[in-house]
Amino acid sequence: MRIEHDGPGIPEAEMQAVFEPFRRLETSRDRGTGGSGLGLTIARRAVEQHGGTLQLSNRPGGGLLASVHLPRPQNGGSTSP
Repeated sequence: MRIEHDGPGIPEAEMQAVFEPFRRLETSRDRGTGGSGLGLTIARRAVEQHGGTLQLSNRPGGGLLASVHLPRPQNGGSTSP
């Protein structure tokens, strides 16, 4: 799955740091301008718990690309043990 965003992207130096809990690139303390910094942390952990990966990259023309890769189920499509 790919999710594309048209915003400013993420500085390369911050690309992995944004997955840390409570890490926000928006430096203001105003709740109206950003979240609590948990969204990417929760998303990555959820994907990893299903054996997948979540990767971020800047798009060549600007913006961000989030790629989620999940393994195919091995037991005929059922996700229960």
